[in-house]
Amino acid sequence: LVEPAQSVVAILPDRYNSAMLAGDMGNAMLSLLTHCVGSLHIGSELVSVSKSFVACIKQSTKYQQNTVMYLAMSAFGACIYLSGRSNDEVDVKSYAELNQIGERKKLLALLYQNFFNQMSCYFWMGDYIKVVELSKKHKPTGQKRILEVMRTFFEGIASLTLARHTHQPNWRKTGEEALEKMMKWEKISKWNFEMRAKLLQAELHYLNGDLKSADVTYKASIASAREHKFTHYEALTCELYGIFCVENRMVDEGAKQLQMALDKYKQWGAMKKVEELQLQMDTVNPSSLRKFKIKK
Repeated sequence: LVEPAQSVVAILPDRYNSAMLAGDMGNAMLSLLTHCVGSLHIGSELVSVSKSFVACIKQSTKYQQNTVMYLAMSAFGACIYLSGRSNDEVDVKSYAELNQIGERKKLLALLYQNFFNQMSCYFWMGDYIKVVELSKKHKPTGQKRILEVMRTFFEGIASLTLARHTHQPNWRKTGEEALEKMMKWEKISKWNFEMRAKLLQAELHYLNGDLKSADVTYKASIASAREHKFTHYEALTCELYGIFCVENRMVDEGAKQLQMALDKYKQWGAMKKVEELQLQMDTVNPSSLRKFKIKK
C-alpha cells in the first residue's frame, strides 16, 4: 500500500522468471497472476492485460495450479467485460460456476475475488445500485489489502451519488466513512490514494451543496490522477466532474470534461464504458442546456 502501485507491479515479471528458473511453479504462477491482476487495477491498457491473463490461464492449467487458474479466470472476466472484446482463446468459467467451485473447495480468496470483480464491473459502468446491493452480501474483511481499499472507494463514490439523488442519510454515512478511511490511507501513500480521497471529498462537497469547494476538489483529483499516472482514474474523475458541471448549468465545460473522460477510457481500452458514456454524452446539448442524467 505504501510504494507506488506501478513500481510494485513492474517487479513481478522478474519474480516470475526467477521462480521458473528455480522450478518453483507455485510461486511462478502466483507472481504471474499478481502481475496480471495488478496491471488491471493500475489501469494498464486492457487488450495487453487480456493477453497476459490468457497466458496466465494457459500456464496455470499446464502446471496444474488450479487455484491460480480460477483466480485468473475471475479477474479476466472483468477485463474482457470492460474491454468489450470477445474471448475465443481460452475457456473461462462464469462467476456462477466459479462461486460453486469456491464454495465446494472452500476457496475464500476465489469467492472474494468473484465478488470484487463483479462489483468492479458494476462500478465502472455506473450501476451504483448494484454496487451497494452486492456489497451488502459480502462483509468487509477488515484487512488493509488493496482490493479492500478499492472496495471502500467504490462503495464511497456509489453511496455519495445515491445520497445526492435519493437524500437518504444511510448513503451519506457510508460515503463519509469511506472518505475518512481514504484520508488515512492517503497519509500512508499520497501516490496511490490522493486522487481517490480528493474525488470522494469532491462528491461530498457536491452533496453538501458547496459547489465552489466541489469544483476546486474535482480539479485537484483530476490533476492527482494525471500526475500519478492512473489513466482509468483520470477518466473517472473527468467523468464525474463533467456530470457535476452539466448538472449545474456549466454544460460547455461539462461536455469538455466528458470528452476528456471518453478519450481516457479509450486509452485504457474500456470500450464497453466508452459506448455507455457516449450514449450519455449524446443527451448533452450545450445550446439548450439539457439536464444531464446519470444511470442510477
